[in-house]
Amino acid sequence: MNQRIFVFEFITGGGLAGQPLPGSLAREGRLMRDALLRDAADIAGAELVTLHDARLEAPLPDSIAVANEAGAFDTAFDAALAAADAALIVAPETGDLLVTLAARVEASGSRLLGCDAASCRVATSKSRTARVLAEAGVAVLLHYSDADALPDILGAWVVKPDDGAGCDGLQCLVNRAAAARALRAAGPHHIAQPWLDGEARSMNLLCARGRAALLSVNRQVLEHRGERVRLSALAVGAVDATPQHAALAQRIAAAVPGLLGPVGVDFIETEDGPVVVEINPRMSTSACALRAATGLNLVAATLSAARDGTLPSTDAPRPHTLTLEAHEETV
Repeated sequence: MNQRIFVFEFITGGGLAGQPLPGSLAREGRLMRDALLRDAADIAGAELVTLHDARLEAPLPDSIAVANEAGAFDTAFDAALAAADAALIVAPETGDLLVTLAARVEASGSRLLGCDAASCRVATSKSRTARVLAEAGVAVLLHYSDADALPDILGAWVVKPDDGAGCDGLQCLVNRAAAARALRAAGPHHIAQPWLDGEARSMNLLCARGRAALLSVNRQVLEHRGERVRLSALAVGAVDATPQHAALAQRIAAAVPGLLGPVGVDFIETEDGPVVVEINPRMSTSACALRAATGLNLVAATLSAARDGTLPSTDAPRPHTLTLEAHEETV
């Protein structure tokens, strides 16, 4: 039986219609979109629906162009949803974008091939994520939102948006006093965290509503530029997965049972074990290398997880490095 799958990535799919389109975001979005479209195209009987910002090249001959004007995106997104049996959504967590789009898919009657709106609402907030995981006994990075109540912890601190992704908007400060000043200046919906020594890593999971398959453990290459920190490269599958990593994946899936499909987890590998920084309740950039690293078709695996809870088994990944560009020119 044919199945029409709406594959949508926010940046390349017209989500910024009527706004500037940063070239670096478009490149990263294209990387994720094209990986998903390739996987979906390999599914027998699948028909693909997708959108593209009219300022960008169409990824498929029948891709729907979203004009660069206010209101064009909502009309095109609803039309694509109406034409699809299922939808796989990749969108930023910022400003509840991912939560809102997941809820729109749920309300449309199409099958959501991804985390439900409720779990996205937890995972898109670092503070909510930390509370939920801590209650489940998972080690999480400390966070504070009151600049006048930061504990007297020596060393560097970080200030960042509570709903940011990765290093977006992150400031690295020399001490607690500088962090307090930065937190006051940043305003609401920001948090401060003491810098934790260890290696920045991430995990790619494939979740099935309460359970998870650990697909890869990755090394993150961070570039420090004064107070700013940038993720410059991802070494996907470069770290051997341990039983501790696998147990962490299961505990996260159990703590946030609405997680479905590809999910990313950022963590710090410390001497005492992994400490979770955030959950990305969607496909992340590192997952673009999973087909090459493991042979896994992410879209097919997500369909199986959504249909009957089946989780994939994969061999140890072959490491692949993704280099991320820092240019910010607009398209």
